[in-house]
Amino acid sequence: MSKKDQDPTINVKLFASSRELVGKDNIRLRITDQITTAHDLRKMILELYPSFSTKSPFAIAVNHKVASDTTTISYLDEVAILPQISGG
Repeated sequence: MSKKDQDPTINVKLFASSRELVGKDNIRLRITDQITTAHDLRKMILELYPSFSTKSPFAIAVNHKVASDTTTISYLDEVAILPQISGG
């Protein structure tokens, strides 16, 4: 059994304002199941970093694609927080 099988965590990359709110480039989140959803991950992030809910709306990207709430995520996926971008 590999180390990843024993320690199911998701490495979440942070960009722009999300990086500024947290103060680092990425966060590691332990998941209780081998697979979770983007909705579950969003809930975990908002519980750990409540300032996201009021200061920085964000999308979750999984393997370079913006995820819907039902997108499944495993600890092998590449996950990123994409801050909302306004345009003019």
